[in-house]
Amino acid sequence: MVFAQQPDSLKLGKSNREFFIKGDQKFRFSEYRKVFTNPEALGYMKKSNTNGTVAQVFGAIGGGLIGFGLVKEITKTKTVYYNGVAVKEKQKGGWGLIGAGLGAIGIGIPFAISSGKNLKKAVDTQNQNPGTDERKTTSYRLDLSGNSIGLTYNF
Repeated sequence: MVFAQQPDSLKLGKSNREFFIKGDQKFRFSEYRKVFTNPEALGYMKKSNTNGTVAQVFGAIGGGLIGFGLVKEITKTKTVYYNGVAVKEKQKGGWGLIGAGLGAIGIGIPFAISSGKNLKKAVDTQNQNPGTDERKTTSYRLDLSGNSIGLTYNF
């Protein structure tokens, strides 16, 4: 009778603290180099990381422009004093900033979708072909301590 262990498959977690789950070990997103041993899966993971960063940058810029444009549109009447006389002036540009913000978010959405697809490809590739680093080698070791001798076999 022969027994063998199957390598633990990689799963995606629900939070950033437990982003990757491999067996009973939980890894953060920043520790992806420890998790992915297959070079092809590591390439997909790096591409996912890059696309995710680009999506976050465009999303943050778009959100800032939308927020600033809304504030400018809500407070578009401004009281200005000319020679001691109060005059209400209307400012322009609120809707233009909102449109630019929506455009920036629209640019970021395909990057976010691509990031998710590459992340799933990386996990699937790692589970199909774990790579060479994950396989454990068998070894013998002779342990000497005090007046005892032991032979250790690791597999």
